Amino acid sequence: MEKKSKGKVYISGPIAHYDLSERKTAFAKTALYLKCSEYDTVNPFDNGIHDDAPWQEHMKADMKLLLECKYIYMMPGWQLSKGCKLELDVATSCDIETINL
Repeated sequence: MEKKSKGKVYISGPIAHYDLSERKTAFAKTALYLKCSEYDTVNPFDNGIHDDAPWQEHMKADMKLLLECKYIYMMPGWQLSKGCKLELDVATSCDIETINL
C-alpha cells in the first residue's frame, strides 16, 4: 500500500556565496529527509535555470515553484540569506505553512 503524500514542500536554504557542490548535496539530503516524512519535495536546484544565471533569474523561477507548494521548509542558516528571507516572506504572505521537523 502506497502512502499518501502530505503535500508539496519547497526547500529554502542559503545558496549564494557558498560552495555550490556542498549546497547541492545539502539540499539533496534535505529532500531525502522530507521524502521519508511523506512530503513531495521541490528543490530550487531543479528550477530549470542554469547555475551561472543571475541571482534575480533564479529568484523569479524559485518564487514560481514556491507558489505551487503547500509548505516551505527552512534549512539551517536561512536567517543569513537574503533569498531565504524573501521566500519566507512570500510564503507567509500567501498562507504557505512553514514546517519544522
